[in-house]
Amino acid sequence: MARKRINETTRQKVIKAHENGQSMRKIAKEFGVGLASVHRIVKEKGLQKGQQKGAKKEVNIERQKRIQDLEKRIAELEKKISNLGVKKR
Repeated sequence: MARKRINETTRQKVIKAHENGQSMRKIAKEFGVGLASVHRIVKEKGLQKGQQKGAKKEVNIERQKRIQDLEKRIAELEKKISNLGVKKR
């Protein structure tokens, strides 16, 4: 059985919905295409998890900043703990 061809308008709508964070399952149901087709369309455009490439870099930068803040806080707490050990002696 031959597959029904997905037109460019539907492809663009699928991509837009994915960029907006809509689940692939919901997109497939909404546009009447198979889940595998949605996966393929998204993969062809190089999109992942509803994010654009630039947005992914921003997330990584924010994550690195949070990690640095936590490492700084850990160092402060370790210093306090070490000072408490000195005071008890």
